[in-house]
Amino acid sequence: MITYVLLVLGGLFLTLFLLFRDKNGGFLPTALKTVTSMLFVATAVSGVINNYIVTGTLGVTKLTFYGLVLLGLTCGVIGDLTLDLKIVYKNNPRHNDLFTFFGMAAFGIGHVLYIVAVAIYFGFSAWSILIAAALTAVIFTVSLFLLKMQFGKFLIPSIVYALLLTLFLAGTVVAGIFTAFTLPVILLIVGAALFLLSDLVLSMIYFEGNEARVLIVVNHVLYYAAQFLIALSLYYIALPL
Repeated sequence: MITYVLLVLGGLFLTLFLLFRDKNGGFLPTALKTVTSMLFVATAVSGVINNYIVTGTLGVTKLTFYGLVLLGLTCGVIGDLTLDLKIVYKNNPRHNDLFTFFGMAAFGIGHVLYIVAVAIYFGFSAWSILIAAALTAVIFTVSLFLLKMQFGKFLIPSIVYALLLTLFLAGTVVAGIFTAFTLPVILLIVGAALFLLSDLVLSMIYFEGNEARVLIVVNHVLYYAAQFLIALSLYYIALPL
């Protein structure tokens, strides 16, 4: 029950953040965003506790999965705070670029942790790498040649980051094939897909210079939905359904 209460609170604080968020940042939207981000970590912790109460066991593999995903979510919180500083320093190109790199690094590390967690718990297939590489190639073909995005110095980091995003998605899909698409895997698949979509929207904001409010709202809704679904998967891992 507490896990779902935290989900509802996450939706409430996200709504408040989007209402008060503007192009100049500020204390209130930053505080609301931080609380929203902390709530997906709290949702994950609550899920772990509830899962243990129901199953009465953890086990090394499940405990490792829990730890890696929780660390990945924590990296998300760090990335969120870093990208908010990017807004504060948007008129200072040097600091702006620095926060972009740090934010991308935080989320990238988070995805490495997610990928390892899925590989350890569900198994790993080389097909994941092939699928990720193909999907990344399609994304950048469209971004560079059709949408004319200007990545500049962020091109290589963006490609590496996109590979991590797509590898996480591919890994969850392959895990679904291995496990006949159980509920926790479905949550991870949808979460990974929404995370990828949120960053595609964010790319339009950053590398097309399109700061339309609708894109900002869509980006945040997709992103937080992704993180909360990933967090919720911890509740259902190895839970009798």
